[in-house]
Amino acid sequence: MKSIINLGKVCAVALFAGTLMTSCNADFLDRPTVGSVDETTYLNSENGGFKLLINCYQPIVNHWDYQQMKFDMGDQLTDDCTKGGSDAADRVVITEVTRGNPTASSSMLLSLWNHRYQSAISACNVFLSLVTPETQLIKDGGALVTTAEKQRWIAEAKFLRAFYYFDLAMMFANVPIIDKPLNAVDKNTITKSDKEEVRKFILSDLDAAIAEANLPSANAIPASDIGRVSKEAALSFRARVKMFFGDYEGAKADLKLVVDGGQFDLINDYQTLFNSAAEGYMSKEAVFITTRAYIPNYTGGSVVPQMCIGRNTTGGWGGECPTTNLVNEYEVGDPRLTHTVMSSGDIFYKGDGVTTETHDYSGYDNLPQQHNRKFWVDYSRRPTGSLMDTDWSFYHIRYADVLLMYAECLIETGGDKQLAVDLINKVRYRAFVTTSPKDKFAQFRKFNVPDDKKVTEEVFNAKYKVKVSDDLRKAVRHERRVELAGEGLRLYDLLRWGTFVSTMQAFSKTKEGIYSGVGSNVTDKTWPYPIPQAEIDYVGGSLTQNDNYN
Repeated sequence: MKSIINLGKVCAVALFAGTLMTSCNADFLDRPTVGSVDETTYLNSENGGFKLLINCYQPIVNHWDYQQMKFDMGDQLTDDCTKGGSDAADRVVITEVTRGNPTASSSMLLSLWNHRYQSAISACNVFLSLVTPETQLIKDGGALVTTAEKQRWIAEAKFLRAFYYFDLAMMFANVPIIDKPLNAVDKNTITKSDKEEVRKFILSDLDAAIAEANLPSANAIPASDIGRVSKEAALSFRARVKMFFGDYEGAKADLKLVVDGGQFDLINDYQTLFNSAAEGYMSKEAVFITTRAYIPNYTGGSVVPQMCIGRNTTGGWGGECPTTNLVNEYEVGDPRLTHTVMSSGDIFYKGDGVTTETHDYSGYDNLPQQHNRKFWVDYSRRPTGSLMDTDWSFYHIRYADVLLMYAECLIETGGDKQLAVDLINKVRYRAFVTTSPKDKFAQFRKFNVPDDKKVTEEVFNAKYKVKVSDDLRKAVRHERRVELAGEGLRLYDLLRWGTFVSTMQAFSKTKEGIYSGVGSNVTDKTWPYPIPQAEIDYVGGSLTQNDNYN
């Protein structure tokens, strides 16, 4: 388990140590270590404590093992998207898992495990082991960090540890609980905790973060700090965790606090959510998000648009291909289809707004010949023209998700049905009535809503509004699929609804399923997924495999 064992408490963090070249003289053996600092010296340097906190956020910007992995797991292991790629063998590591009987040697599962423990949870553990309310820390400029600020940082680190742990819980269910930095000698003491213990651990971190009075509400976080954890983000995420483990009553209480707090709202046009940094990613709909920016000679954007946009003239690598099965879920006149799925033959404008680019999704592994529109970046946001050099971002939690979670909790607990319907209809009204029926960045889109199919407010009220007498469970599950498609949440929903097996078995019999093999071997023994054998071997057998893969 190299991913969670560190040789020394702070060696996991590169900030703590450095080396300098020395001359070829045996005297260097007798000299003090040059160019290194111990943890006390580091923490007493200006901004040392805050840099440690930044390390807790940093794993989210990992291209492959966090950002792309979100969609590999959440979309491509389901009926929403296939992996795509140059050919069937491209990223076959995903195919092995999507079929439903991955081996314990799966490199995809190992990458996920390693990243969450080695980069993410490890950074949080280092921070929490070194920073307490009593720790003396220095701000930039020399002033001391206040106790209140340190308490806020601790709450953020606990939230983030829970945030990373939940990915492990969702995939593997039963995982080791590591709550402090470990030394190599500790490796043989690592054992697997069961799903219930993991649930309690995740919620204990979230409870502590939410209870911290110094964790600010969203309206107290300035625009310069967007991306940092707020009280509402923590409440919303705790609700997500509770729902996964079946606690709808507990989740309902958290979501009520967020909704009644009135700090968030839906923006008018669904299209804008995915096509603007200022008006989308940083809007009143973003509950928790990691923003990205391309800064020449300093930082690039995300690999996700490059990976998941079409090959050929479009210049992408052809991943994340929405299925026809997903397309068929949309109702006639729903513009969210336009802004979620793009097709071969669609024509987009280039940077001058006049020249066009015709998308051609033929000749590679893309049976539906479709891609995720939420990943396509308009040329005005590509300063170099490259799909890598953009401000593309994705939402961890947005307000539409909060509304639909709240509605679902009301439905599942026998709560106020009219309120549940109102919440669902708030999301649907934005979709059908105020969202652009056409893609403003394109000359032609297959899924643009034609004028004769555009839904007016009158038509919406007559034909599209959900009613209390409807099958509300079916209604909210449909709404989650079409509202959040291509955002990495489908697997989460299928697993907690208990419909993963039946859904994937049905999908495996479709044309797309037969072609790709997705779901072909899914049974009730597929989940939880196997703990990587390399990790079991590394700790000498103290960590055991999940029973369904023994």
